[in-house]
Amino acid sequence: MSASSTALAFSTDVVKSFKPSKLLNYHKDRKQITSIDFDDTGAYCITSAEDESIQLYDAKLGKHSKSIQSKKYGASLVRFTHHATNCIYASTKEDDTIRYLSLHDNKYIRYFKGHKATVDALEVSPLNDVFLSASSDNSIRLWDLRSSTCQGFMRTVAPSFLAFDPTAVLFSIGSEVASEVALYDVRNFDKQPFSTFKIPRSSRPGPPAAWDKIEFSNTGKLILIGTDGDTHYLLDSFTGELKAKLVGHTSFTTANRNADGSPRKRATGHISFTADGRFVFAGSPDKKIFIWDTSRIDSLPDNDLSLHPIKILDSQAPTSLLAFNPSFMLLATADVALTFWLPEMKPE
Repeated sequence: MSASSTALAFSTDVVKSFKPSKLLNYHKDRKQITSIDFDDTGAYCITSAEDESIQLYDAKLGKHSKSIQSKKYGASLVRFTHHATNCIYASTKEDDTIRYLSLHDNKYIRYFKGHKATVDALEVSPLNDVFLSASSDNSIRLWDLRSSTCQGFMRTVAPSFLAFDPTAVLFSIGSEVASEVALYDVRNFDKQPFSTFKIPRSSRPGPPAAWDKIEFSNTGKLILIGTDGDTHYLLDSFTGELKAKLVGHTSFTTANRNADGSPRKRATGHISFTADGRFVFAGSPDKKIFIWDTSRIDSLPDNDLSLHPIKILDSQAPTSLLAFNPSFMLLATADVALTFWLPEMKPE
């Protein structure tokens, strides 16, 4: 396996040609993988899982590089910093500290303490050493990697989803309970949001779909709201206008419930923009990957904003996590194992 550079531009034909290229099964006992991330250069991929380990991979070669155990504290939401040899991750037991780890020598650089319950979201600024965390203690904190002191604190009504825009000046807080997305200026963290967008709730009977992720497109013009139901949403990030409803995929709603109907915990993040922001890929519980083309949203009629997949890819396993390499034509998906995907089309 050898990943192609993004000199091979994303196009309809290219995205339709993605195929599984390498299966990497380094988390023990078929435990659920809980996060995937790529470093800024795209050279490395990292995962955390319920086996309380972090696994590092060479993304260009499709090879496993290193295993880091975190048995004492657990590990989730692992994120690269802007140094490929360093990462941060959330603890899952002992305490709710966020840990800053050197992957080079497996030593902790710093600890970020303050949350009083499970950290549910962790996002690093795309341009600097700032990062955000959200917790089940109904708070959001702003941090700087250079200091263990919390730089900003905000109360929320419920656990939230977080996303930075590509300029790193703005960030969004998604509230599933309120069904809204609020936009903030990082420089005025303690101020009220400058924009708040309401998200339409499904008219279908039954419990509302749980949110899965919020993400800005690479241009910052669109906000993607992924759910575990039968509809994902694309919003205009400047006006909040609903631009499209992504439909025609397999819902996680049934797969995410136990036999008694109670919610079953699942890793979040099964949907993402491609690196160029044009396409959206989403995983499913039935071994399918769905692809939508956002360039088609302006041609949708006002009375029907439904956008259907342009392609459904066959996967070797269910996909509860999905991420695109920022620099190479490479897709990563995961459930209990990590799979790298490459397009069959090659640069001319």
